[in-house]
Amino acid sequence: MIIQVDPLDTLFFRDGKPFSMGNDSWANSVFPPYPSVIYGALRSTYFSEHIHKLKMANTPGDPTKNLKITGIYFLIQDEIYLPLPFDCVQEKDSPDENAFCLPLVSQQNVKTSSPVHHYLKSKTPVKKIKRGLLPINSLKKYLSDTISEIPFCKIPDCVMIEPKIGISINRETGSAEKTKLYNADFLRLETEKNQNFSLIISFEGLDLPKKGMMKLGGEGKAVRYEEFTTLDPSITIPQHDVSLFKLYLSTPAVFKKGWIPKWIDEKTLIGEYNDLQLELLTASMGKSLHIGGFDIKAGRPKQMRKAVPAGSVYYFKILDGTFQKAYYEFNHTALSDYNAEQGFGISYVGVIHDQ
Repeated sequence: MIIQVDPLDTLFFRDGKPFSMGNDSWANSVFPPYPSVIYGALRSTYFSEHIHKLKMANTPGDPTKNLKITGIYFLIQDEIYLPLPFDCVQEKDSPDENAFCLPLVSQQNVKTSSPVHHYLKSKTPVKKIKRGLLPINSLKKYLSDTISEIPFCKIPDCVMIEPKIGISINRETGSAEKTKLYNADFLRLETEKNQNFSLIISFEGLDLPKKGMMKLGGEGKAVRYEEFTTLDPSITIPQHDVSLFKLYLSTPAVFKKGWIPKWIDEKTLIGEYNDLQLELLTASMGKSLHIGGFDIKAGRPKQMRKAVPAGSVYYFKILDGTFQKAYYEFNHTALSDYNAEQGFGISYVGVIHDQ
């Protein structure tokens, strides 16, 4: 099922930093929300429709145990967007909204502390693009290696920050508690051009009504949702006979070894995955995220883990196997070592023509 989610008011998604009223005065918000937030909202919506089954939550008979998020997208007007890959940059003084993909270069005769043997380098000065989005049709061309100028927009242009001042209330007396004044960044999903900006969620293993209401994020803010059938968000590219390919992560991924999946050797950067033998050539990624949460049942914070951000790209050389096999194993697959069913680490395969 694919649904379109639209907020009725502002939203609030906490980052991974600890926050305690009285000790901290500002609660930061992040966007997009982590997949775990959306996963929890879908489960809660199901149980709100089947309240008699709530006692089965987190038990072997949990009716939501087969829920799997298969895609998280953004809808601006009538076009679907995904995070801009981190190997896409702009020329340093470029004023336009087009990016280009950095070429892969061998690190021979270069002294470096980096464990990889290749890097991405431009012949001209470039600048990174923070929190970029690109249309899904452009992403398909990027993955097919058939596009030179890549159009994009930025999340800050689509999300307005509305600071809110609050204070803790004593539940017994109903009065405000001293020294517990705080600020929080609430988010309004609206573009500068007043265009519609929505979340598109693809999932399976859970039956929900075709439209309804749900709570999403901090303070249980209400959003409306309805089945989305207007556009096809699937991503496929033509098959190729190449020895190099890239993995693009459309959602954050949590790996046991930090920045690389558990099946890759940290020293040799060679790994085996379902009859494929691959060598990691290089990677392009942003600043790591800290993802936690709160366990309501246990009444305590969840374990904090570092995550590789959405838009990260990994370059591989096929030592044993074929591109077709790699495409079958990795394309539209959740590769996160933790909570893959929640939508962490959803990856897509891209072509790299032999250098």
